[in-house]
Amino acid sequence: MKYINYLLSSILLMFVPIQGILIAVGASIVLDTFTGIFKTVKIKGWKSVRSRTLSNIVSKMLLYEICILFLFIMDKFIFNEFIYNWLSVDYMFTKICGILLIFIELVSIKENVEESYNIKIWDMLKKAFLRAKEIKNNMNDIV
Repeated sequence: MKYINYLLSSILLMFVPIQGILIAVGASIVLDTFTGIFKTVKIKGWKSVRSRTLSNIVSKMLLYEICILFLFIMDKFIFNEFIYNWLSVDYMFTKICGILLIFIELVSIKENVEESYNIKIWDMLKKAFLRAKEIKNNMNDIV
């Protein structure tokens, strides 16, 4: 039993450098789930929330986290030496994968919010930037 504890703790400690990436990806999945539930309840009501569709969260979380863990192992033992010599960035492929997975979840969150409130976030941002540009030009004219 003592050796099993040593083995398990050694495996867990190997993944300490990417704990932040794992937590960020997990948090984005949870946030996407909450916005998806909110969208479903807002559009169709509470009766449309099913445990079968909510169980997909577990498979998504496992798939994303295992993808990052396996990429980290390859990155640590194969790619890191080459990339670190060229760019001085540790575990670059793991970080890129984490960013892509978080981006996928952010796009899903944006879509859920847009469908829930029947708004277009991109159009609202463009209007806000155009309005800020007009205010800046007006301030320049005054000065």
